[in-house]
Amino acid sequence: MCGDVGTTSRLCLFYSVCGAIFTGWVGIMIGAQPFFIAGIDNPDEAQASAFGAMGMFAFAIVASMGGIWYDGQSKIEEIETPEGYQLNSGGMTEYGTSRYD
Repeated sequence: MCGDVGTTSRLCLFYSVCGAIFTGWVGIMIGAQPFFIAGIDNPDEAQASAFGAMGMFAFAIVASMGGIWYDGQSKIEEIETPEGYQLNSGGMTEYGTSRYD
């Protein structure tokens, strides 16, 4: 499934974006309305932990983007002589240029 760096980085990027959005939302909710979230004894510490987790996901996003860039750079195909590189090496086709009377 994840055989190369590019595929793994894309999967990690998706997971990290979802995690950053979720932990950011949790941090905002803890700061705005901590009484709706059960089991929180210290809202300030919980909010700092949520934003810390969001920071770790942000680091994973940057690392994943670096992995995608690195994988893309290794797959670039170089042309040895760009002057002689042509898609159509033959002449024009003869379709429709002659009449069969």
